[in-house]
Amino acid sequence: MNGAPVRLHIAAFGGFAGGGVEGEFSNITARVQNIGFNKDVALYYKDNGDWTEVPMSWKSNFGDYDVFFVSVPKLVEEFVLRYTIGGVIFWDNDEGRNHHFGGRAVVVGGNVSLNKATARQGTEAGGGFVFETSWVEGEVYVNNLSPVKEVGVRLSADGGATWQEVGATFAGPAAGNGAAFDSSTAELWKFKSPELSFNPAASEFRLAVYYRNVPTDELFWDNNFGQDYKLSKADGSIIF
Repeated sequence: MNGAPVRLHIAAFGGFAGGGVEGEFSNITARVQNIGFNKDVALYYKDNGDWTEVPMSWKSNFGDYDVFFVSVPKLVEEFVLRYTIGGVIFWDNDEGRNHHFGGRAVVVGGNVSLNKATARQGTEAGGGFVFETSWVEGEVYVNNLSPVKEVGVRLSADGGATWQEVGATFAGPAAGNGAAFDSSTAELWKFKSPELSFNPAASEFRLAVYYRNVPTDELFWDNNFGQDYKLSKADGSIIF
């Protein structure tokens, strides 16, 4: 697993045509650990044998991590990510292999990535009482390494004292519309935790997503740079 505080979330290649105009694009989204204010995040991609740098734009902050994005009007077949903070440079180069589309329309960083998670609250009646319920629902992206896989989320509602695993279900191919590319090489999975009584031991959920490639027993995690994702329990709170 890439231990640097920068990680590819998802890269999607697509094309468009209409009104006599056609073209293609590569959309790259990255997450970086929030270890300082003045962040410099960039995409490096190989263009006709030479490396080209394109700055990535800040998109959103979720406390201990930030999301950056760039769209390049062409296929960036081979690329890496750079994160500079406080004069220190970090790289996500897929553990020395560099990221490649390789005939795929969508590439998921680290083979698994949380796409979004939303906190929900409701009420349930029973035994003459009405009690507040709380749960999490969300989405996970994975690279399709084999047809047999286990995808899910590990979740704590009490600040990490106890944990539960919730399986995810296949929801279809990930985004991407490269005409000559195989979009089935990345998938979208959805999860929903049980609707349990609201746990006041913590004001937020902690979670990480996982993906086990069953034939090889390889296990991949996205745990927000080892910090776990934190999601407020307030109804409608969302991270992505």
